[in-house]
Amino acid sequence: MESKRTVPFWLIIALMILVIGGMIYLLFGSPQKTEKIMPVGAPAIRLDENVARVRRAPANFTDGLHNPNETSTYQLDETGAGISNQTIYYRDINGDGISDRITRSHYENGTSHYWDSYTIELVQNGKYRDITPENFRTTHGAECSLTQIQFSFAPKFQIVKISRPWHETWNSPSVATRTIYELSDNKLVISSQKKLQSVCDVTELFLAE
Repeated sequence: MESKRTVPFWLIIALMILVIGGMIYLLFGSPQKTEKIMPVGAPAIRLDENVARVRRAPANFTDGLHNPNETSTYQLDETGAGISNQTIYYRDINGDGISDRITRSHYENGTSHYWDSYTIELVQNGKYRDITPENFRTTHGAECSLTQIQFSFAPKFQIVKISRPWHETWNSPSVATRTIYELSDNKLVISSQKKLQSVCDVTELFLAE
């Protein structure tokens, strides 16, 4: 009699173990769970592809500076931030027959955002004098450029800057402003300023002109 009671008891234990094991497999060992884990890395790949696409997008836009006289490249820090390259252009911008200097420095910050900083210097009395307007740099987000700068040398030296303020997010449009700089008494002064339409990427306003 004792053995008859023992057999169904162990059968019940065995069945319980099988049921519990099956539940654990469904919860943690199911192939569906693996499929949910795999896409975690996918956004990073798509983000890199988008960044590359966005950075190539303004290919039709140029800042007006071509054929640099000097080019230097630099090593970024461990986070991928810092100045990556610098180009120098010697151009006579005030018509005195002496080559002045425009320097463009490209900065990365380890993300999809970056900027170009410009320095404009006139040669006076054999020395370079910095006439750069304050905070004269571009601003680029992952998908939209908030500030772009374009130089022109004919019929006279002129710089056009189109910028817009950051609004809520980098991709939220805001009203852009076009500022034109010209030389006056060997100084860069604002010759005109005008509000434009609301955009995300100010590059579009240059290409539309």
